[in-house]
Amino acid sequence: MKRGRQRKFVGFLMILPLLVVLLGLTMYPFGYMVYMSFFRYSLASWEKPQFVGLSNYRDVFRDRTATSSIDFTLLLLAVAVPLEILLGLAIAFLLRDTFGEQVFRSVLLIPMMVPAVVAGIAWKMLYNFEFGPINYFLSLLGFPKVSWLGTWAFARLGVILIDVWQWTPFVFLVLYAGLQSLPRDIVEASLVDGASGFAAFRYIELPLLRPLLFVVLIIRVIDALKIFDIVYMVTFGGPGSSTHSYSFYIYKVGISFGWDVGYASALSVLLLGAVMLLVNLLIRVLRLKETLGF
Repeated sequence: MKRGRQRKFVGFLMILPLLVVLLGLTMYPFGYMVYMSFFRYSLASWEKPQFVGLSNYRDVFRDRTATSSIDFTLLLLAVAVPLEILLGLAIAFLLRDTFGEQVFRSVLLIPMMVPAVVAGIAWKMLYNFEFGPINYFLSLLGFPKVSWLGTWAFARLGVILIDVWQWTPFVFLVLYAGLQSLPRDIVEASLVDGASGFAAFRYIELPLLRPLLFVVLIIRVIDALKIFDIVYMVTFGGPGSSTHSYSFYIYKVGISFGWDVGYASALSVLLLGAVMLLVNLLIRVLRLKETLGF
């Protein structure tokens, strides 16, 4: 017992410097952000930080651009994430055991491997009103050209489509690997008993994939809540504030235009709180601990 405790103590001493560095790189900036959220402080002025209490937090709910960014982020969360899971699951099921499976799998992973900057530039060219390929093919089919980045509704739809295009391969990859790891003897036994391929998938394989589905859902919810790069590269929040994601608005307030460190810190604290609350709520509702056997 004494020797075991000594080994644990020595092990703790060996990792202590790394823990100190990690805590310094994570907890100190986080604590400073929370601290600054109670002050009014702008990098564009020479004034010292002024303590304002909860004023910055109250201003968030009075700020129309902030509420618009929350609205768009929730729309992305409600539309893009379910679409990505459904499409990823369907592609994984249809692609399994098909001819040329490896080729199709490699092609499907390309959107996920393309850097967000490159993807944003490419999609901005695709959405171009005058010379974009999408409007060109629409005109060939007799449809009027669409101002993808110039109208409120289509700009939001355009960002959602890009997110679905970019992250459906991630969902497909995880679920495809999960399908490949399932025991085949159970499925084959059900097929011998007369079940169709879809029935075997629905009643046998899908319940076994449920833990992976829940994990993918939580990962995508976290990513969707902090989407920034595609908005920055394609629409820059426009037209107006229609495609302001919450993370993009924090960037505009704190760095791009406002230099308002206090208000941006309050926005960031609220985002972190929303992510933690939503993830914990999903874990409780989906009973993820029991499902994964924690």
